[in-house]
Amino acid sequence: MGECEEEISIPMSERVKISDLSFDQDNPNRMSLAQLERLKASIRRWGDIVPVVTNNELLVADGQQRVTAMKELGMTECSVIRLPVKDVDRRLLRQVLNKLRGKHNKEMDNAEYLRILEQGEKEDLKALLESVGEKLPMDVADCDVFFSVPETRTLESLTPGFF
Repeated sequence: MGECEEEISIPMSERVKISDLSFDQDNPNRMSLAQLERLKASIRRWGDIVPVVTNNELLVADGQQRVTAMKELGMTECSVIRLPVKDVDRRLLRQVLNKLRGKHNKEMDNAEYLRILEQGEKEDLKALLESVGEKLPMDVADCDVFFSVPETRTLESLTPGFF
């Protein structure tokens, strides 16, 4: 490592009572009711897979909408990553996690939509897109799905005799 680089220690996630979390009410990230419903559907389907990020006192930096969704689902605990950060760093972290996201490539999105449609999840995909103000592109929605998803291969099957 260089002179200015230092190793950052990220603590493991822990289970925390939702009632122990606190919020500063300054979170500029808002979600529509439709988006909240999609988030709840996601949590029902896949669970609590993205930890809430807090400071040591359990003041939330990232995950307020996830916590709202979990409360509405009747959950009492969630995964939390508790970071030893000052308030200004917690606020900066919230801005980073809410704003730094990649931009979707439309052609790759359409290819992904086709793979999802092929596997029978048209209604879920449409609901997700509608919750963020988008629609399934007509050229994808009306397309007969004609390709198949390649089978998953193990590393051993790709390199026989190597393992």
